[in-house]
Amino acid sequence: MALIGPNGAGKTTLMSCLLGDRKATKGQVLLDGLAPQAQSNKEKMAVLPQENAIPTDLKVKELLRFFQAIYKDRLKDVEIDSLLCFSPEQKNQLAGKLSGGQKRLLAFVICLIGKPKLLFLDEPTAGMDTSTRQRFWEIVHELKEKGVTIFYTSHYIEEVEHTAERILVLHQGRLLRDTTPFAMRSEEQEKEVTLPIAFAAVVESLAEINEISYKQDTVSFKTRAIEQVWASLQEAGCRISDLEVQNKTLLNSLFDKTREEES
Repeated sequence: MALIGPNGAGKTTLMSCLLGDRKATKGQVLLDGLAPQAQSNKEKMAVLPQENAIPTDLKVKELLRFFQAIYKDRLKDVEIDSLLCFSPEQKNQLAGKLSGGQKRLLAFVICLIGKPKLLFLDEPTAGMDTSTRQRFWEIVHELKEKGVTIFYTSHYIEEVEHTAERILVLHQGRLLRDTTPFAMRSEEQEKEVTLPIAFAAVVESLAEINEISYKQDTVSFKTRAIEQVWASLQEAGCRISDLEVQNKTLLNSLFDKTREEES
């Protein structure tokens, strides 16, 4: 399950309530019919916070042994090695010497040592390079196959579209949508059209468009009436090869809004 929304939407607050770290001011938060703080819930959940919280002055292998010692039912060395894919040299070095992506992967695998049934992941792939991110989602897929429930936030639209089975959309503390990637993609789409700057005057005369923007060589706009707009552009001498068209779904709009607020 993916939790998305612009900054200030309430994603972190909701996750804190689900973890039992914050008390809801109204209503009730239950996991399997019990409060998040219930011992049976605490025993089956693990959380990966947005910021890595692992000691940097211990060797990787020392960290792994420490967390293995905490749990009775824990991953074996061979299982951890298959998840991390670290070389003997990497396991023997200080955690603080790892790359940002390797630290993130290590923190994630540490979460899995106790074999949790419910995972909370806050921006889990932040700081990961492409190969590490790919390995991360391979592990997530394996966990899903084993029946592990995964609740995560993400700023990467491709992750949400291709990995989530369910999407919760938050805005200003309210739940806007409880949907699926397929359902969101099937909704009415807005088109973003980019043309050579030579067609700027034609674009400005169109009635069915909005959000016109200019760059040095191009003019762009958005429309929900692409057929009518295309007919007008053809009359002005525009060729299909002159156009660049992108679909803009609600999911795209939400992620665009998030990026704008962060810039």
